[in-house]
Amino acid sequence: MDDALAPALKSALRNLVRSVVVVTAQHDGRPFAMAATAVSEVSMDPPSMLVCINRDAAIFQAIDAGSDLVLNVLSADHEAVSRACGGGVRGGERFAIGAWDGGQDDRPPALRDACAVIRLKQAHVVDHGSHRIVIGDVQTVDLPSPMPPLAYFDGRYVQVAAA
Repeated sequence: MDDALAPALKSALRNLVRSVVVVTAQHDGRPFAMAATAVSEVSMDPPSMLVCINRDAAIFQAIDAGSDLVLNVLSADHEAVSRACGGGVRGGERFAIGAWDGGQDDRPPALRDACAVIRLKQAHVVDHGSHRIVIGDVQTVDLPSPMPPLAYFDGRYVQVAAA
């Protein structure tokens, strides 16, 4: 494989503007959270989404056990939540930042004031390279906040403005 290919791809991907999502799961009574931009819709029939999870991420143990997932689409004022869930804070301490509901009875936590909260039940998984691609069937969708989403572009957070 060309050693320059992965760095070139990373540079190219920095040109994509992506909404920031915090993926949450619950396993063995422990909540997990991870900031992600590798999230996408799959189908509207059935309604489904995918998320890519690195096997080295702490949340992977919940994914591997088949945990349901919640995709919390962050609003423009959730940069601190993203930073905490992106590695700035470890473990359950991530839930000390932001207004979280749930996290009991093996239900993943959900951010109370997210732009969108999408609950998924794992349907299919595909292992590829360093990641697991999880396709989940959408169980519920909530739209708690009308705020614009937090976005990520060229290695930094950006605000989305209407044209």
